Amino acid sequence: MTMLKLGALALMTGWFFWLFVFGPLYSHLIAQGSALAAVLLWSNLRFGRRETLSLLKFCLPFVAFLLAFGLIFHFTRLLGRQDWLKDTTVKCLVFPSSLTFLKIMLSYVTYLDILRLPLSMNRRIEMITVKSAFQKGARTLKRFSWYLNTYSGLKSRHRIRYAMTKYACLIIALYLYLYQEIENSNRLLKNRYRHLG
Repeated sequence: MTMLKLGALALMTGWFFWLFVFGPLYSHLIAQGSALAAVLLWSNLRFGRRETLSLLKFCLPFVAFLLAFGLIFHFTRLLGRQDWLKDTTVKCLVFPSSLTFLKIMLSYVTYLDILRLPLSMNRRIEMITVKSAFQKGARTLKRFSWYLNTYSGLKSRHRIRYAMTKYACLIIALYLYLYQEIENSNRLLKNRYRHLG
């Protein structure tokens, strides 16, 4: 039963990425916009409005950078191309929709599902560690964002510069936190398996 469930989730993920990220509907703006709207609605039903908005805020700096470079390339006609604006708009839709869809799919995979996989215990420990890190990252993102909002050292008269600095610090802090959490969780699980298993 577990293998059927995981197989179905993997099939849905592969179908989504083939269709919207690498496949025939990649360059269709209406299809990409519809996919993003559907995925956000699903996320809202699955996680709630607050967590969905938090994920969108996390995507915002990446989307902003994509849009900024796309506009520069479009107006400078880089490499003689005239489709930079459309290509950039597609990427700005694909990035949050694919990330949100992946998060939804992973949320259906439980720790019991991982433990029932016909894999070595070390491999299962690694998968449990990664899943735990994803869950902790989603919760920690709000805490880090609140802390950075209260830190006066980041304040700037220019709102764009402040936002860019804040998001850069947020991404670095989250990366370092998750790296440390993964190391600690992996070490703890392996020790428990060796001494209690």
